[in-house]
Amino acid sequence: MLTGLEEWLRDRLVQHEGNADVVRQELETLGVRVNLRTVQRAVEPFRRELRAAVVATTRFETPPGYQLQIDFGGRQVWIGEEKRRVTLFVATLGCSRRMHVRVFLGERQGHWFEGLESTFAEFGGVPETVLLDNARTLVKRHDAATREVVFQDRFLAFAKHCGTTGRVR
Repeated sequence: MLTGLEEWLRDRLVQHEGNADVVRQELETLGVRVNLRTVQRAVEPFRRELRAAVVATTRFETPPGYQLQIDFGGRQVWIGEEKRRVTLFVATLGCSRRMHVRVFLGERQGHWFEGLESTFAEFGGVPETVLLDNARTLVKRHDAATREVVFQDRFLAFAKHCGTTGRVR
């Protein structure tokens, strides 16, 4: 009864974090009635993939005070009667995964600096290293093959002033 639904089953199993019973319940809403054991047998290869992915995803542990990861993400939100795009500055401590988030209406270099300053104030210190993506406002050039990174001059001055260094993922 589940032949031809393999991709659907895989997608739903991933969506429901490996819960075959929830997948079975969704099948019922589509008019496909099967018992739980049938669904479990059908999704077993996908469960193995999920388990392998969990094992392969090893968290990089850092000692306290060593590393802070920063990035921006965007969202559309309503501000009053107007829908606006906001950017979220997100800083995450490597040792504890503690987060600090700031909302901006842009992603300019000054926003990065404001986000970092508020993070340092919130956490009560400055890490040895700030890990970031290839943000053009902070990185002039990054050669992925040689791992050579050239930071923007203002970012280098900011990092030196704060007592930290930048590192690109």
